[in-house]
Amino acid sequence: MLLTISRELPQIKGGVEILSTTGILILIIGILFTVGVPLIMILKGRKD
Repeated sequence: MLLTISRELPQIKGGVEILSTTGILILIIGILFTVGVPLIMILKGRKD
């Protein structure tokens, strides 16, 4: 079964072009979450 799956993997096509509108939107959302969430947690963290 594992051998069958490994033969089919190169045939899978699709995805999103990075320079398309959807690709740029996905990148922006990813960057906002990657940078924004930790930054908000640091800045609005527990106040002693």
